[in-house]
Amino acid sequence: MALGKMPKLKNCSQCGKIFFPVHSEKICRDCQQLEQEMEIKVMQYIRDNPGVGIKEVTEATGASDKLIQKMAREGMFVNTASENSFDFVYPCIGCGRPIRRGTYCTDCIKRLRNETRKVAEAMHIRVRENKKMSTIERLNALAEREFENEQSTVQRHFSRGMYEDLTSRR
Repeated sequence: MALGKMPKLKNCSQCGKIFFPVHSEKICRDCQQLEQEMEIKVMQYIRDNPGVGIKEVTEATGASDKLIQKMAREGMFVNTASENSFDFVYPCIGCGRPIRRGTYCTDCIKRLRNETRKVAEAMHIRVRENKKMSTIERLNALAEREFENEQSTVQRHFSRGMYEDLTSRR
């Protein structure tokens, strides 16, 4: 009977305790529970105190800036009553420009979409070109490439003196 691959032990990045990650978690279940409780506390504080700043939230709740940034990136403040008045910005992952929600600013999102579109178009064009070639044409092209590779290998070996000059034997 084949055994499945055992998950590797990890140290919790917050408390240092050893645990088995279920889905590539970085923190143990105890710290996850504490983090969830802290998130609830932060959300309640922001709802009860519209227009608060990050400093006030961290002082009142004991939450770290890192946790609040994570909450903002995950969109946890999007549907709160104080979404627009919450005085908190953090850097875009792409360019570092200050943003209030998400992971990337609008300019980086546009740039990423354009780059993705270009790659997809290039791949689509290559696929279409290959489909136009018949099987015999593809095999011929492959054989030509192999022959050219072999020729260049032989030429390199001759230039390095790895082969004897066949004409000198006669």
